[in-house]
Amino acid sequence: MADNASQAPSGRPLPDQTDSRQSHLRSLALVGYVLFLVSFMNGLTAIAGVIIAYVKRRDAAGTIWQSHFGNLILVFWVMLAAFLLALISFPVSVLSLGLWLSGDFVWPAFSAFAVPVLFWMFAGPLLLIWFFYRIIRGLIHASENRAY
Repeated sequence: MADNASQAPSGRPLPDQTDSRQSHLRSLALVGYVLFLVSFMNGLTAIAGVIIAYVKRRDAAGTIWQSHFGNLILVFWVMLAAFLLALISFPVSVLSLGLWLSGDFVWPAFSAFAVPVLFWMFAGPLLLIWFFYRIIRGLIHASENRAY
């Protein structure tokens, strides 16, 4: 027979267990946000943060912490896609800059090669602002026990 001493008659966890669970999820959400902030310097800690978010997303279902873990997952995948796109377009950007600096300026060729450079001149700063906005806003909301 199952031990139901830790559950209320309705089958839900007792209030002290719910508070403990909420506190644990809050701590993990805060750790995830801090790992993402640190990843701005090294890029690797975001992997640990997104793993925590994926593992605890199911436990957080129906709580305010579900939105925080969802936010961490969204930010990770958007920034990873942007990084991979930048990595792919990097050789074209270097070639474009090399042609321009060498003096072999051919306008049609340069304009085609300049597209990645121009794109990242505008998209890069916007993505960084978006990254910091989502992470800092999430950190503030998590510290105040509010949903993202």
